[in-house]
Amino acid sequence: MPDERFQYDLAAAQWIPVRMRDGRARELGLQDTLVDAHEIAGLNVEFPTQEPPLLRLLLAFCYRALQGPVDDQAWDSLWDAPTLPESAITAYLDRWRCRLDLFDPETPFFQSPLLQPAGQGGIKPATRLISHAPSANSIPLFTPMTDEMGLTLSPAEAARWLIERHAWGTTSDKTGAKGNPRLKAGKDSPQVGYVAWIGFTAPIGRSLRETLLLNLVPWSRSNLLHGGPDDLPAWERAPTGPAREERPPGGVCDLYTWQGRRILLFPEHRGDADVVASVLVCAGDDVQHDAVRSIDPHTGWCSKRERNGTLTYLPLRARPGQQVWRGLGALLASGEDRRRAGVLSWLAAIEDRGVDHVSLLVTAMTFGNMSSTVEDLLSDSLDTPVAVLRSEDLAAYTVASDAVELADKAAKALWKVADGPFLKLDPEKGHYKVPAGKIDQARKAQKVIGEDLFVCLDAPFRHFLSELSSEQDLAAARKRWAAVVQKQARAVAQRNVAQWSAAEVFTGTMAENWFRGSLAKALKQFCQVDSEDEGADGVC
Repeated sequence: MPDERFQYDLAAAQWIPVRMRDGRARELGLQDTLVDAHEIAGLNVEFPTQEPPLLRLLLAFCYRALQGPVDDQAWDSLWDAPTLPESAITAYLDRWRCRLDLFDPETPFFQSPLLQPAGQGGIKPATRLISHAPSANSIPLFTPMTDEMGLTLSPAEAARWLIERHAWGTTSDKTGAKGNPRLKAGKDSPQVGYVAWIGFTAPIGRSLRETLLLNLVPWSRSNLLHGGPDDLPAWERAPTGPAREERPPGGVCDLYTWQGRRILLFPEHRGDADVVASVLVCAGDDVQHDAVRSIDPHTGWCSKRERNGTLTYLPLRARPGQQVWRGLGALLASGEDRRRAGVLSWLAAIEDRGVDHVSLLVTAMTFGNMSSTVEDLLSDSLDTPVAVLRSEDLAAYTVASDAVELADKAAKALWKVADGPFLKLDPEKGHYKVPAGKIDQARKAQKVIGEDLFVCLDAPFRHFLSELSSEQDLAAARKRWAAVVQKQARAVAQRNVAQWSAAEVFTGTMAENWFRGSLAKALKQFCQVDSEDEGADGVC
Protein backbone atom coordinates (compact mmCIF):
# COMPACT_ATOMS: atom_id res chain seq x y z
CA MET A 1 0.00 0.00 0.00
CA PRO A 2 1.32 3.50 -0.81
CA ASP A 3 0.63 4.79 2.72
CA GLU A 4 2.46 1.94 4.46
CA ARG A 5 5.28 3.18 6.66
CA PHE A 6 8.50 1.26 6.92
CA GLN A 7 11.40 2.15 9.20
CA TYR A 8 14.87 0.73 9.73
CA ASP A 9 17.20 2.88 11.84
CA LEU A 10 20.77 1.97 10.90
CA ALA A 11 22.13 3.66 14.03
CA ALA A 12 20.32 1.18 16.30
CA ALA A 13 19.19 -1.79 14.17
CA GLN A 14 21.40 -4.87 14.15
CA TRP A 15 22.87 -5.08 10.65
CA ILE A 16 26.68 -4.77 10.74
CA PRO A 17 28.18 -8.29 11.02
CA VAL A 18 31.07 -8.40 13.47
CA ARG A 19 33.16 -10.95 15.32
CA MET A 20 33.66 -10.13 18.97
CA ARG A 21 37.06 -10.59 20.60
CA ASP A 22 35.70 -13.59 22.50
CA GLY A 23 34.85 -15.27 19.17
CA ARG A 24 31.10 -14.63 19.11
CA ALA A 25 29.47 -13.57 15.83
CA ARG A 26 26.98 -10.72 16.21
CA GLU A 27 25.19 -8.03 14.23
CA LEU A 28 25.27 -4.50 15.63
CA GLY A 29 24.00 -1.05 14.76
CA LEU A 30 26.26 1.84 13.84
CA GLN A 31 26.29 3.23 17.38
CA ASP A 32 27.22 -0.02 19.13
CA THR A 33 29.76 -0.90 16.45
CA LEU A 34 31.66 2.36 16.97
CA VAL A 35 31.22 2.73 20.73
CA ASP A 36 32.16 -0.91 21.40
CA ALA A 37 34.81 -1.11 18.69
CA HIS A 38 37.45 -2.01 21.31
CA GLU A 39 35.51 -5.21 22.11
CA ILE A 40 35.14 -6.21 18.44
CA ALA A 41 37.83 -8.25 16.69
CA GLY A 42 36.69 -7.19 13.25
CA LEU A 43 34.03 -7.29 10.57
CA ASN A 44 32.53 -10.70 9.82
CA VAL A 45 31.11 -10.21 6.33
CA GLU A 46 29.22 -12.80 4.29
CA PHE A 47 31.13 -11.98 1.09
CA PRO A 48 34.62 -10.39 0.72
CA THR A 49 33.47 -7.39 -1.32
CA GLN A 50 31.41 -6.14 1.62
CA GLU A 51 34.36 -5.47 3.92
CA PRO A 52 36.09 -2.54 2.12
CA PRO A 53 32.95 -0.39 1.70
CA LEU A 54 31.71 -1.18 5.24
CA LEU A 55 35.08 -0.23 6.68
CA ARG A 56 35.15 2.99 4.66
CA LEU A 57 31.60 3.77 5.78
CA LEU A 58 32.64 3.44 9.44
CA LEU A 59 35.69 5.61 8.77
CA ALA A 60 33.50 8.33 7.28
CA PHE A 61 31.36 8.29 10.44
CA CYS A 62 34.50 8.53 12.57
CA TYR A 63 35.91 11.48 10.62
CA ARG A 64 32.63 13.38 10.91
CA ALA A 65 31.82 12.47 14.51
CA LEU A 66 35.33 13.21 15.77
CA GLN A 67 35.88 16.18 13.45
CA GLY A 68 39.27 14.79 12.65
CA PRO A 69 41.79 13.78 13.80
CA VAL A 70 43.14 17.08 12.62
CA ASP A 71 46.80 16.23 13.25
CA ASP A 72 49.18 13.65 14.72
CA GLN A 73 48.66 14.93 18.27
CA ALA A 74 44.89 14.46 18.01
CA TRP A 75 45.45 10.98 16.61
CA ASP A 76 47.80 10.13 19.50
CA SER A 77 45.06 11.08 21.97
CA LEU A 78 42.63 8.73 20.23
CA TRP A 79 45.21 5.95 20.14
CA ASP A 80 46.06 6.28 23.83
CA ALA A 81 42.40 6.21 24.91
CA PRO A 82 40.90 2.77 25.63
CA THR A 83 37.75 3.46 23.60
CA LEU A 84 36.52 5.74 20.86
CA PRO A 85 34.82 8.90 22.24
CA GLU A 86 31.26 7.73 23.00
CA SER A 87 29.75 11.17 23.55
CA ALA A 88 30.98 12.54 20.23
CA ILE A 89 29.78 9.45 18.34
CA THR A 90 26.36 9.44 20.02
CA ALA A 91 25.85 13.17 19.48
CA TYR A 92 26.73 12.90 15.81
CA LEU A 93 24.45 9.91 15.17
CA ASP A 94 21.59 11.63 17.00
CA ARG A 95 22.08 14.73 14.89
CA TRP A 96 21.87 12.80 11.61
CA ARG A 97 19.47 10.05 12.66
CA CYS A 98 16.83 11.31 10.24
CA ARG A 99 19.21 10.47 7.37
CA LEU A 100 20.08 6.99 8.66
CA ASP A 101 16.69 5.39 8.02
CA LEU A 102 16.93 2.77 5.28
CA PHE A 103 13.26 3.24 4.30
CA ASP A 104 12.62 6.93 4.90
CA PRO A 105 10.27 8.10 2.11
CA GLU A 106 12.14 11.38 1.55
CA THR A 107 15.77 10.60 2.46
CA PRO A 108 16.34 6.82 2.39
CA PHE A 109 19.93 5.98 3.32
CA PHE A 110 22.26 5.64 0.30
CA GLN A 111 19.28 5.78 -2.08
CA SER A 112 17.46 8.03 -4.52
CA PRO A 113 13.94 8.52 -3.10
CA LEU A 114 12.08 9.40 -6.33
CA LEU A 115 13.86 6.91 -8.58
CA GLN A 116 11.74 5.40 -11.36
CA PRO A 117 12.74 3.26 -14.34
CA ALA A 118 12.62 4.92 -17.74
CA GLY A 119 11.03 1.83 -19.28
CA GLN A 120 9.41 -1.45 -18.40
CA GLY A 121 11.18 -4.14 -16.39
CA GLY A 122 13.58 -1.94 -14.48
CA ILE A 123 12.43 -3.06 -11.05
CA LYS A 124 13.97 -6.45 -10.26
CA PRO A 125 13.83 -9.03 -7.46
CA ALA A 126 15.83 -7.91 -4.44
CA THR A 127 18.53 -10.52 -5.04
CA ARG A 128 19.63 -8.53 -8.13
CA LEU A 129 21.32 -6.28 -5.58
CA ILE A 130 23.85 -9.10 -5.11
CA SER A 131 26.47 -9.13 -7.84
CA HIS A 132 27.06 -12.91 -7.73
CA ALA A 133 23.35 -13.80 -7.76
CA PRO A 134 21.89 -15.30 -10.97
CA SER A 135 20.81 -12.85 -13.66
CA ALA A 136 18.98 -14.02 -16.79
CA ASN A 137 21.34 -16.49 -18.49
CA SER A 138 24.28 -15.65 -16.24
CA ILE A 139 24.29 -18.36 -13.57
CA PRO A 140 27.35 -18.53 -11.28
CA LEU A 141 28.80 -22.03 -11.03
CA PHE A 142 28.58 -22.35 -7.26
CA THR A 143 25.32 -20.83 -6.03
CA PRO A 144 22.10 -22.28 -4.63
CA MET A 145 20.11 -19.42 -6.18
CA THR A 146 18.13 -19.45 -9.40
CA ASP A 147 16.76 -16.42 -11.19
CA GLU A 148 13.18 -17.64 -10.71
CA MET A 149 13.37 -17.97 -6.94
CA GLY A 150 12.51 -14.32 -6.36
CA LEU A 151 14.17 -14.34 -2.97
CA THR A 152 13.72 -11.42 -0.63
CA LEU A 153 16.37 -9.82 1.55
CA SER A 154 16.07 -8.86 5.18
CA PRO A 155 16.61 -5.14 5.84
CA ALA A 156 20.02 -5.97 7.34
CA GLU A 157 21.08 -7.93 4.25
CA ALA A 158 19.72 -5.23 1.94
CA ALA A 159 21.68 -2.52 3.79
CA ARG A 160 24.94 -4.43 3.42
CA TRP A 161 24.45 -5.21 -0.27
CA LEU A 162 23.26 -1.65 -0.93
CA ILE A 163 26.57 -0.27 0.33
CA GLU A 164 28.51 -2.97 -1.51
CA ARG A 165 26.79 -2.25 -4.85
CA HIS A 166 27.75 1.44 -4.82
CA ALA A 167 31.41 0.44 -4.47
CA TRP A 168 31.66 -2.67 -6.68
CA GLY A 169 28.91 -2.39 -9.32
CA THR A 170 29.64 -3.59 -12.85
CA THR A 171 28.78 -1.79 -16.09
CA SER A 172 25.75 -4.08 -16.41
CA ASP A 173 23.81 -1.58 -14.24
CA LYS A 174 22.42 0.06 -17.39
CA THR A 175 18.77 0.44 -16.40
CA GLY A 176 17.71 3.95 -17.33
CA ALA A 177 16.38 6.27 -14.63
CA LYS A 178 13.41 8.39 -15.61
CA GLY A 179 14.58 12.01 -15.73
CA ASN A 180 18.23 11.21 -16.43
CA PRO A 181 19.21 13.41 -19.40
CA ARG A 182 22.08 11.09 -20.38
CA LEU A 183 19.82 8.22 -21.44
CA LYS A 184 20.29 6.65 -24.86
CA ALA A 185 17.54 4.27 -25.97
CA GLY A 186 16.37 4.14 -22.37
CA LYS A 187 19.77 2.97 -21.06
CA ASP A 188 22.84 4.53 -19.45
CA SER A 189 26.26 2.96 -18.91
CA PRO A 190 28.09 3.67 -15.64
CA GLN A 191 31.72 3.22 -14.70
CA VAL A 192 32.58 0.12 -12.72
CA GLY A 193 32.30 0.86 -9.01
CA TYR A 194 35.13 3.03 -7.75
CA VAL A 195 36.49 0.47 -5.26
CA ALA A 196 36.41 -2.15 -8.01
CA TRP A 197 38.51 0.15 -10.17
CA ILE A 198 41.20 0.91 -7.60
CA GLY A 199 41.54 -2.34 -5.75
CA PHE A 200 41.90 -1.91 -2.00
CA THR A 201 44.62 -2.14 0.66
CA ALA A 202 44.00 -1.51 4.36
CA PRO A 203 45.73 -2.40 7.64
CA ILE A 204 43.71 -4.54 10.04
CA GLY A 205 44.50 -4.28 13.75
CA ARG A 206 43.88 -6.50 16.76
CA SER A 207 40.45 -4.92 17.30
CA LEU A 208 38.02 -2.91 15.21
CA ARG A 209 39.02 0.16 17.22
CA GLU A 210 42.67 -0.35 16.18
CA THR A 211 41.66 -1.00 12.58
CA LEU A 212 39.66 2.23 12.41
CA LEU A 213 42.47 4.29 13.92
CA LEU A 214 45.14 2.72 11.71
CA ASN A 215 43.09 3.86 8.71
CA LEU A 216 42.08 7.22 10.18
CA VAL A 217 44.93 9.25 8.69
CA PRO A 218 45.00 12.79 10.16
CA TRP A 219 43.85 15.62 7.93
CA SER A 220 47.21 17.33 8.39
CA ARG A 221 48.86 14.51 6.42
CA SER A 222 47.75 16.18 3.20
CA ASN A 223 50.38 14.28 1.20
CA LEU A 224 48.53 11.04 2.01
CA LEU A 225 44.87 12.04 1.77
CA HIS A 226 42.53 15.02 1.47
CA GLY A 227 39.86 15.73 4.08
CA GLY A 228 38.57 18.40 6.39
CA PRO A 229 35.48 20.02 7.92
CA ASP A 230 33.94 20.74 4.51
CA ASP A 231 34.29 17.15 3.28
CA LEU A 232 30.73 15.80 3.43
CA PRO A 233 29.54 12.17 3.31
CA ALA A 234 26.42 11.12 1.39
CA TRP A 235 24.02 11.50 4.33
CA GLU A 236 25.05 15.14 4.85
CA ARG A 237 24.36 15.94 1.19
CA ALA A 238 21.06 16.41 -0.59
CA PRO A 239 19.52 13.11 -1.67
CA THR A 240 20.51 12.10 -5.18
CA GLY A 241 18.05 12.40 -8.04
CA PRO A 242 17.93 10.52 -11.33
CA ALA A 243 20.54 12.76 -12.99
CA ARG A 244 24.17 11.78 -12.62
CA GLU A 245 27.47 13.54 -13.04
CA GLU A 246 31.21 13.06 -13.23
CA ARG A 247 33.00 15.13 -10.62
CA PRO A 248 36.03 15.16 -8.33
CA PRO A 249 35.36 14.01 -4.74
CA GLY A 250 35.40 16.70 -2.07
CA GLY A 251 37.55 14.52 0.22
CA VAL A 252 37.75 11.10 1.81
CA CYS A 253 34.28 11.20 3.40
CA ASP A 254 32.73 12.06 0.05
CA LEU A 255 34.78 9.34 -1.64
CA TYR A 256 34.18 6.69 1.05
CA THR A 257 30.41 7.15 0.64
CA TRP A 258 30.41 7.72 -3.12
CA GLN A 259 27.03 7.25 -4.76
CA GLY A 260 28.20 5.17 -7.70
CA ARG A 261 24.68 3.98 -8.42
CA ARG A 262 21.14 5.27 -8.18
CA ILE A 263 19.30 2.68 -6.09
CA LEU A 264 15.87 2.36 -4.49
CA LEU A 265 14.77 -0.50 -2.25
CA PHE A 266 11.11 -1.60 -2.15
CA PRO A 267 10.14 -3.04 1.24
CA GLU A 268 7.08 -5.15 1.97
CA HIS A 269 5.37 -6.69 4.98
CA ARG A 270 5.64 -10.48 4.92
CA GLY A 271 3.93 -11.98 7.93
CA ASP A 272 5.52 -10.54 11.06
CA ALA A 273 8.62 -9.29 9.25
CA ASP A 274 9.55 -6.50 6.91
CA VAL A 275 11.58 -7.60 3.88
CA VAL A 276 13.04 -6.02 0.77
CA ALA A 277 11.28 -7.74 -2.12
CA SER A 278 12.49 -5.74 -5.11
CA VAL A 279 15.06 -3.15 -6.11
CA LEU A 280 15.81 -0.61 -8.81
CA VAL A 281 19.49 -0.15 -9.71
CA CYS A 282 20.59 2.51 -12.20
CA ALA A 283 23.82 4.25 -13.17
CA GLY A 284 25.15 6.75 -10.63
CA ASP A 285 27.90 9.35 -10.34
CA ASP A 286 31.26 8.76 -12.01
CA VAL A 287 34.43 9.52 -10.06
CA GLN A 288 36.79 11.87 -11.88
CA HIS A 289 39.72 9.49 -11.89
CA ASP A 290 42.50 12.01 -12.28
CA ALA A 291 41.35 13.81 -9.12
CA VAL A 292 41.61 11.00 -6.57
CA ARG A 293 45.37 10.41 -6.31
CA SER A 294 45.68 13.03 -3.57
CA ILE A 295 42.50 11.93 -1.80
CA ASP A 296 42.30 8.15 -1.41
CA PRO A 297 44.78 6.52 1.01
CA HIS A 298 43.70 2.93 0.25
CA THR A 299 45.39 2.50 -3.12
CA GLY A 300 48.81 3.04 -4.62
CA TRP A 301 49.55 4.52 -8.02
CA CYS A 302 51.90 3.96 -10.92
CA SER A 303 52.59 6.34 -13.77
CA LYS A 304 52.36 5.47 -17.44
CA ARG A 305 53.42 7.66 -20.34
CA GLU A 306 51.09 7.47 -23.33
CA ARG A 307 52.26 7.58 -26.95
CA ASN A 308 51.41 11.27 -27.17
CA GLY A 309 53.68 11.97 -24.18
CA THR A 310 50.85 12.45 -21.68
CA LEU A 311 51.54 11.06 -18.23
CA THR A 312 48.63 9.07 -16.80
CA TYR A 313 48.29 7.34 -13.43
CA LEU A 314 46.78 3.94 -12.78
CA PRO A 315 45.88 2.32 -9.46
CA LEU A 316 48.25 -0.38 -8.23
CA ARG A 317 46.01 -3.40 -7.89
CA ALA A 318 46.84 -6.88 -6.69
CA ARG A 319 46.35 -9.58 -9.29
CA PRO A 320 43.43 -11.97 -8.71
CA GLY A 321 44.34 -15.59 -9.23
CA GLN A 322 47.56 -15.50 -7.27
CA GLN A 323 48.71 -15.18 -3.67
CA VAL A 324 48.80 -11.56 -2.57
CA TRP A 325 52.43 -11.74 -1.40
CA ARG A 326 53.56 -12.35 -4.97
CA GLY A 327 52.70 -8.71 -5.69
CA LEU A 328 54.33 -7.42 -2.51
CA GLY A 329 57.05 -5.52 -4.34
CA ALA A 330 54.54 -3.50 -6.33
CA LEU A 331 52.26 -3.09 -3.32
CA LEU A 332 54.97 -1.57 -1.12
CA ALA A 333 57.16 0.14 -3.74
CA SER A 334 57.57 3.90 -3.65
CA GLY A 335 59.61 5.93 -6.06
CA GLU A 336 59.58 8.26 -9.03
CA ASP A 337 56.99 6.27 -11.00
CA ARG A 338 55.19 4.54 -8.11
CA ARG A 339 53.43 5.67 -4.99
CA ARG A 340 52.30 3.23 -2.33
CA ALA A 341 48.91 3.49 -0.64
CA GLY A 342 48.83 6.38 1.82
CA VAL A 343 47.79 4.17 4.75
CA LEU A 344 51.02 2.20 4.33
CA SER A 345 53.12 5.35 4.59
CA TRP A 346 51.04 6.36 7.61
CA LEU A 347 51.79 3.02 9.28
CA ALA A 348 55.50 3.56 8.78
CA ALA A 349 55.16 6.95 10.49
CA ILE A 350 53.48 5.54 13.61
CA GLU A 351 55.72 2.53 14.24
CA ASP A 352 57.08 4.28 17.35
CA ARG A 353 53.52 4.25 18.81
CA GLY A 354 53.88 0.52 19.42
CA VAL A 355 52.45 -0.65 16.11
CA ASP A 356 54.91 -3.30 14.95
CA HIS A 357 52.69 -5.74 13.03
CA VAL A 358 49.46 -5.39 11.04
CA SER A 359 47.43 -7.62 8.79
CA LEU A 360 47.14 -6.08 5.34
CA LEU A 361 43.72 -6.70 3.79
CA VAL A 362 44.00 -6.66 0.00
CA THR A 363 40.95 -6.90 -2.25
CA ALA A 364 40.90 -6.68 -6.04
CA MET A 365 38.58 -7.65 -8.86
CA THR A 366 38.94 -8.30 -12.56
CA PHE A 367 36.09 -7.97 -15.03
CA GLY A 368 35.18 -9.67 -18.26
CA ASN A 369 32.85 -8.95 -21.19
CA MET A 370 33.09 -5.14 -21.33
CA SER A 371 33.34 -4.95 -17.50
CA SER A 372 29.76 -6.21 -17.22
CA THR A 373 30.67 -9.44 -15.44
CA VAL A 374 33.01 -10.34 -12.59
CA GLU A 375 35.80 -12.59 -13.86
CA ASP A 376 37.85 -13.09 -10.71
CA LEU A 377 38.14 -11.79 -7.16
CA LEU A 378 41.05 -11.63 -4.77
CA SER A 379 40.57 -11.09 -1.07
CA ASP A 380 43.56 -11.97 1.08
CA SER A 381 45.27 -10.88 4.28
CA LEU A 382 48.99 -10.76 4.89
CA ASP A 383 50.57 -10.42 8.35
CA THR A 384 53.19 -7.73 7.77
CA PRO A 385 55.81 -6.20 10.08
CA VAL A 386 55.70 -2.41 9.98
CA ALA A 387 59.50 -2.47 9.61
CA VAL A 388 58.95 -3.54 6.00
CA LEU A 389 57.09 -0.26 5.37
CA ARG A 390 59.79 2.12 6.57
CA SER A 391 60.77 4.67 3.97
CA GLU A 392 63.95 5.82 5.73
CA ASP A 393 65.23 2.27 6.39
CA LEU A 394 64.60 -0.03 3.46
CA ALA A 395 66.61 -3.00 4.71
CA ALA A 396 63.68 -5.21 5.71
CA TYR A 397 61.59 -4.13 2.70
CA THR A 398 64.47 -4.98 0.36
CA VAL A 399 64.81 -8.49 1.80
CA ALA A 400 61.05 -9.05 1.57
CA SER A 401 60.92 -7.80 -2.01
CA ASP A 402 63.97 -9.85 -2.99
CA ALA A 403 62.42 -12.94 -1.36
CA VAL A 404 59.38 -12.61 -3.61
CA GLU A 405 61.65 -12.16 -6.62
CA LEU A 406 63.59 -15.32 -5.68
CA ALA A 407 60.36 -17.32 -5.57
CA ASP A 408 59.45 -15.98 -9.00
CA LYS A 409 62.88 -16.88 -10.41
CA ALA A 410 62.64 -20.37 -8.93
CA ALA A 411 59.24 -20.83 -10.58
CA LYS A 412 60.72 -19.75 -13.92
CA ALA A 413 63.65 -22.12 -13.41
CA LEU A 414 61.10 -24.91 -13.03
CA TRP A 415 59.77 -24.04 -16.46
CA LYS A 416 62.84 -25.84 -17.81
CA VAL A 417 61.65 -29.01 -16.09
CA ALA A 418 58.20 -28.52 -17.60
CA ASP A 419 59.80 -28.22 -21.05
CA GLY A 420 61.71 -31.51 -20.65
CA PRO A 421 59.17 -33.92 -22.19
CA PHE A 422 58.64 -31.62 -25.19
CA LEU A 423 62.30 -30.99 -26.18
CA LYS A 424 63.44 -32.02 -29.65
CA LEU A 425 66.80 -31.64 -31.37
CA ASP A 426 66.90 -28.77 -33.86
CA PRO A 427 69.12 -30.21 -36.64
CA GLU A 428 69.90 -26.78 -38.07
CA LYS A 429 71.07 -25.18 -34.82
CA GLY A 430 72.30 -28.34 -33.15
CA HIS A 431 70.55 -27.85 -29.80
CA TYR A 432 67.36 -28.95 -28.12
CA LYS A 433 64.27 -26.76 -27.96
CA VAL A 434 60.49 -26.99 -27.79
CA PRO A 435 59.16 -27.28 -31.37
CA ALA A 436 56.56 -24.77 -32.53
CA GLY A 437 53.76 -27.32 -32.47
CA LYS A 438 54.31 -28.06 -28.77
CA ILE A 439 54.78 -24.52 -27.46
CA ASP A 440 51.18 -24.14 -26.20
CA GLN A 441 51.38 -27.45 -24.33
CA ALA A 442 54.73 -26.49 -22.82
CA ARG A 443 53.40 -23.14 -21.65
CA LYS A 444 50.47 -24.81 -19.92
CA ALA A 445 52.89 -27.19 -18.21
CA GLN A 446 55.05 -24.22 -17.15
CA LYS A 447 52.07 -22.51 -15.54
CA VAL A 448 51.08 -25.65 -13.67
CA ILE A 449 54.56 -26.34 -12.31
CA GLY A 450 55.08 -22.68 -11.33
CA GLU A 451 51.77 -22.51 -9.48
CA ASP A 452 52.66 -25.77 -7.72
CA LEU A 453 55.75 -24.09 -6.30
CA PHE A 454 53.88 -20.96 -5.22
CA VAL A 455 51.35 -23.09 -3.35
CA CYS A 456 54.22 -24.85 -1.55
CA LEU A 457 55.83 -21.50 -0.66
CA ASP A 458 52.65 -19.74 0.49
CA ALA A 459 52.70 -20.68 4.19
CA PRO A 460 56.53 -20.52 4.49
CA PHE A 461 56.65 -17.02 2.99
CA ARG A 462 53.92 -15.71 5.28
CA HIS A 463 55.88 -17.02 8.26
CA PHE A 464 59.14 -15.58 6.89
CA LEU A 465 57.57 -12.16 6.33
CA SER A 466 55.87 -12.01 9.74
CA GLU A 467 59.22 -12.48 11.51
CA LEU A 468 61.16 -10.00 9.38
CA SER A 469 62.60 -6.92 11.07
CA SER A 470 65.46 -4.52 10.47
CA GLU A 471 67.02 -5.50 13.80
CA GLN A 472 67.64 -9.15 12.89
CA ASP A 473 70.54 -10.60 10.93
CA LEU A 474 69.12 -10.02 7.47
CA ALA A 475 71.91 -11.97 5.76
CA ALA A 476 70.94 -14.99 7.85
CA ALA A 477 67.29 -14.38 7.02
CA ARG A 478 68.18 -14.46 3.32
CA LYS A 479 69.94 -17.80 3.75
CA ARG A 480 66.97 -19.29 5.58
CA TRP A 481 64.57 -18.25 2.84
CA ALA A 482 66.96 -19.45 0.14
CA ALA A 483 67.05 -22.88 1.80
CA VAL A 484 63.25 -23.02 1.85
CA VAL A 485 62.97 -22.06 -1.83
CA GLN A 486 65.66 -24.51 -2.86
CA LYS A 487 64.06 -27.38 -0.94
CA GLN A 488 60.56 -26.73 -2.27
CA ALA A 489 61.68 -26.10 -5.86
CA ARG A 490 63.68 -29.32 -5.96
CA ALA A 491 60.75 -31.26 -4.48
CA VAL A 492 58.43 -29.91 -7.18
CA ALA A 493 61.01 -30.80 -9.85
CA GLN A 494 61.38 -34.34 -8.51
CA ARG A 495 57.62 -34.90 -8.50
CA ASN A 496 57.50 -33.93 -12.16
CA VAL A 497 60.59 -35.95 -13.11
CA ALA A 498 58.99 -39.05 -11.56
CA GLN A 499 56.17 -38.79 -14.12
CA TRP A 500 58.42 -38.85 -17.18
CA SER A 501 58.19 -41.82 -19.51
CA ALA A 502 61.29 -43.80 -20.50
CA ALA A 503 61.33 -41.99 -23.85
CA GLU A 504 61.41 -38.59 -22.09
CA VAL A 505 64.23 -39.34 -19.66
CA PHE A 506 67.09 -38.21 -21.92
CA THR A 507 65.76 -34.77 -22.80
CA GLY A 508 64.19 -34.49 -19.36
CA THR A 509 67.56 -35.00 -17.65
CA MET A 510 69.02 -32.14 -19.67
CA ALA A 511 66.09 -29.95 -18.68
CA GLU A 512 66.56 -30.86 -15.03
CA ASN A 513 70.23 -29.85 -15.21
CA TRP A 514 69.27 -26.52 -16.78
CA PHE A 515 66.78 -26.02 -13.93
CA ARG A 516 69.47 -26.66 -11.29
CA GLY A 517 71.82 -24.19 -12.96
CA SER A 518 69.15 -21.46 -13.15
CA LEU A 519 68.11 -22.05 -9.56
CA ALA A 520 71.71 -21.91 -8.33
CA LYS A 521 72.23 -18.59 -10.11
CA ALA A 522 69.08 -17.13 -8.56
CA LEU A 523 70.09 -18.33 -5.08
CA LYS A 524 73.52 -16.77 -5.43
CA GLN A 525 72.08 -13.42 -6.46
CA PHE A 526 69.56 -13.45 -3.63
CA CYS A 527 72.10 -14.31 -0.94
CA GLN A 528 74.46 -11.67 -2.34
CA VAL A 529 77.48 -13.99 -2.09
CA ASP A 530 80.68 -14.08 -4.12
CA SER A 531 81.38 -17.11 -6.29
CA GLU A 532 84.02 -18.44 -3.87
CA ASP A 533 81.41 -18.42 -1.07
CA GLU A 534 78.89 -20.39 -3.09
CA GLY A 535 78.38 -24.06 -2.29
CA ALA A 536 78.90 -26.70 -4.91
CA ASP A 537 75.18 -27.01 -5.55
CA GLY A 538 74.40 -23.31 -5.44
CA VAL A 539 73.21 -23.19 -1.83
CA CYS A 540 73.96 -19.95 -0.01
